[in-house]
Amino acid sequence: MGDIIMKKINKRNGYQFLSILIFIGAIFSLLKQNIGFGYSLIILGYIVLRKSDSEK
Repeated sequence: MGDIIMKKINKRNGYQFLSILIFIGAIFSLLKQNIGFGYSLIILGYIVLRKSDSEK
């Protein structure tokens, strides 16, 4: 069972999952009025998401 799950996770999916976590952190940061940190997380999440698009 664990082998099936590990085979489905590749580098592209890892980058997408990481970008989702970064965007969630950015949303919480913006809700707590930490504007500078929130926008920097949004930029970082965008960069990671573009990196996942470039992976095959």
